[in-house]
Amino acid sequence: MKKFFTFAAVALMASAAWSGVITLDLNKPLNPTSLEYNNNGIWTGCYNDIDYTWLEFGDANGEFMLSHLIDGEGASWGGYYWDGFCPAIGGDQAEHASTWTTQFGGCMAGGGCVINDDGTASADASQPYLVGYYSSWAYEGPSNQVMFVDKDGNTTFKPAGVYVCNHPWSYYDCQHGGGAATAFAEGDHLDLIAVGVTPNREEKTVTIKLVEFTNGQLKALNDWTYFDLSSLGEVESVYFTMTSTDEGSYGMNTAAYFCMDKFQVEDEAVTAIETSKLGKTVSSVKYVNLAGQTSSKPFNGVNVVVTSYTDGTTTTTKVMK
Repeated sequence: MKKFFTFAAVALMASAAWSGVITLDLNKPLNPTSLEYNNNGIWTGCYNDIDYTWLEFGDANGEFMLSHLIDGEGASWGGYYWDGFCPAIGGDQAEHASTWTTQFGGCMAGGGCVINDDGTASADASQPYLVGYYSSWAYEGPSNQVMFVDKDGNTTFKPAGVYVCNHPWSYYDCQHGGGAATAFAEGDHLDLIAVGVTPNREEKTVTIKLVEFTNGQLKALNDWTYFDLSSLGEVESVYFTMTSTDEGSYGMNTAAYFCMDKFQVEDEAVTAIETSKLGKTVSSVKYVNLAGQTSSKPFNGVNVVVTSYTDGTTTTTKVMK
């Protein structure tokens, strides 16, 4: 199956946090078949560059693949390097200064992302998450990439969104500098960019600011925050890059790490079944929150979904995001 992938990938699905999506679940590994972690909360297979250049997670709904070492077998430089995604666990938020190469398992949110019954997100130190490392030097292209394959083998999908937060290394670089990095000042920002790649190789992007210094304050996404990816449309893959206003001759001075969990794709099977039952064609969908606000995209929390059809009728359902 790997031969189909121009870009690498990430994660999996489990119970949907809201209706109509398939959601990443790192507790369902396929390759490796199980995950073990060292004393620093880092997956013990991180530097295995023979068996795990790709990671796979999934169940009967389909599977995601994660790039872990985009340059392929033997590219860990003897166990000192990786790029792409690496599973981690624990809630380490500390500044480890010069020991970051062995302590990269941290997460400013304090643990893996948990979607609560009311639609809010919280952190649980007992749950795994992904540390993403963006290597601008990866010769086959951007390192942090996602592909979803459904149970029928289809390789296109519609990303819905993903939860992201800062990695401590990047955050502390922005807060007070370190190594090559300089502390942020007014107007500086660290961005995470998601790029959707269509079957005809066209690309569309959406950006979220992980850290920004504005109005005299450093603002950072240090809790799990929903990154809406729905505007990317139907894609074969999603890849992530990072940019920082703190740059040098060799690119970003800010550490190129971020944390990610609960990647979600639209469950097109559910949509198709619901539509076929009605025997109608959908013309538009809008979301209404408890405050009465409307949007073409779901709000965090409870949504009333109003689906309009070409015959002039509508249906309403309640979903949680």
